[in-house]
Amino acid sequence: MKKQYSLLAITLVLCLFLLNCKEKENIIPTTKPPAPTYSSLDEVFAKLGLQYKSVMIDAGKDASFYGNSGTRYIISANSLVAMDGTPITGEVKVEVVEYLNNGDMLFSKMLPISNGQPLISGGELDIKASQLGQPLRLGDDKTFTANVPQPKKPDPDMQFFRGVKVDGEQNQVNWILPVKDSFAPGKDNKVISNGVDTLSILSDSLVLCNADRFMTQPNYKAFKVTIAVTGAELTDGNKVLGYALYDNYKGMWPFFSYYKGVFNETHVPGIPVHFVAFTLIDGEFYGGTLGVTPEDGKNYTLTLTKTDAATFKQQLNAM
Repeated sequence: MKKQYSLLAITLVLCLFLLNCKEKENIIPTTKPPAPTYSSLDEVFAKLGLQYKSVMIDAGKDASFYGNSGTRYIISANSLVAMDGTPITGEVKVEVVEYLNNGDMLFSKMLPISNGQPLISGGELDIKASQLGQPLRLGDDKTFTANVPQPKKPDPDMQFFRGVKVDGEQNQVNWILPVKDSFAPGKDNKVISNGVDTLSILSDSLVLCNADRFMTQPNYKAFKVTIAVTGAELTDGNKVLGYALYDNYKGMWPFFSYYKGVFNETHVPGIPVHFVAFTLIDGEFYGGTLGVTPEDGKNYTLTLTKTDAATFKQQLNAM
């Protein structure tokens, strides 16, 4: 009888132990993981900027492949040569990256700006090729094509711009219209619209290039944007970066004049835009947006809240 009671007690204890373990397994954490922290805004840009996609092609065959955004690249057979013009054969590495969305342009520091003037963008891209670590170029009479998808009917006024690297805090490219004879070896650079959903960029060089156009008679406004922060204190030591993203066009303008929590801006037209600003406070990312149509003399308040930087970029891409 005692043995039966002992076995019953052991069985009961074992059941309670297993039940307790199962309950612990089913416990769902109620606290969110801490938000990423950053040492500087440069680190934010480095982590959120787009990276190149690499593909391998046969230099002696026609090649067609897609980049990281649905852009289709076409390189004809025997188009690539060594930098001194020597023909090449065999496997070649091609690296491409496209900047088609607001967040990608902004956090990659690839803004659609030409010599201090804003552009409307149909898409920006960079392409380079190499073999065994040595850079390649297109032959003197060759071109490549990039078919860039468009979210709506393509703008027929888009032109070919070539990108020149610059050293800027918010922007690291200046887009220049090629002038005849200015870019050796050839001049066969153009943008063609299919009238439905694609802009085709044709370039005679493996370079930064895009399909953009200048704004038509922009009516610039002079206004202020005051930055407020929820749940933290903004000090003079916090660097704040601001932009205006155009609602009905792919394009943006960086704010330059910031002092003691206020941006003074004079280079944004009176069209629907979203003001965008962000900063780091104690290593944490704070960002905010505000939809307005700018007017002269107005003072707008843009409130920043703590958020995930990658999620913030996705929100900008969706605009």
